[in-house]
Amino acid sequence: MMPPAVLDHVSLAVPAAAPAWSLLRTRLGGEWAIGGTAPGFRFSTLRYANNMCLELLEPGREPADPFVTRFLDHAGPGMHHLTFTVPDLLAATAAADAAGYPCFGIRTDDPAWQEAFIHPRVAGGTLVQIARSRPGELPPPPADLPPAGVTRAALRAVEWTATDPARAVGLLRLLGGQVTGPAGDGVEVTFRATRIKVRGPGGRTPARLEFDGVDPVTRVSYAGRGGVPFHEPSLGVDIVLH
Repeated sequence: MMPPAVLDHVSLAVPAAAPAWSLLRTRLGGEWAIGGTAPGFRFSTLRYANNMCLELLEPGREPADPFVTRFLDHAGPGMHHLTFTVPDLLAATAAADAAGYPCFGIRTDDPAWQEAFIHPRVAGGTLVQIARSRPGELPPPPADLPPAGVTRAALRAVEWTATDPARAVGLLRLLGGQVTGPAGDGVEVTFRATRIKVRGPGGRTPARLEFDGVDPVTRVSYAGRGGVPFHEPSLGVDIVLH
């Protein structure tokens, strides 16, 4: 059986994180969670009021594994993967394999962070990361990170287009999500305080993020009024503010 999984964060590939700070940090109040540098990429993660995180991946200077650069060259900025944390990585990968979702890139050498991946072709259209994380000493935020805004929004929903909605929903259910109803041309699966909306092929191309608890000034500044989607070029996704 799959160990209890938690939807930890949605990850976006971007050319640079800094252009998004005005919206994600100053306007929506994302708290600094973690960040750092790894071979081939840099990452920075903000945590929102419902404990849901948003990670930005940007290309690094080292050419060891330029997967972020390859993604940007192929698809441009946008949603890169979903990450779920589990208490036992090997048990989770065994359960995924048994259910028809084989994992690759299994790495267990670091006791602080173990991970495995399910390829988009297997997962129904997006890369899925399964990880086991143990708290440790966190690196400081970057010097150019602006102060967080007073209002802390919650990241309530993530919507994306699946190439195979049935497989995508099946994997989300395996990871502990509950199907809570239809969502436009797709299906809504809920993980605690965050919803994943899986839409069928042929729908809107960019992924969509929905935030609530946003202050009125920000809603008017970015969307004219609450609930109206707008495209954020620095992130490559559509955003809805409530």
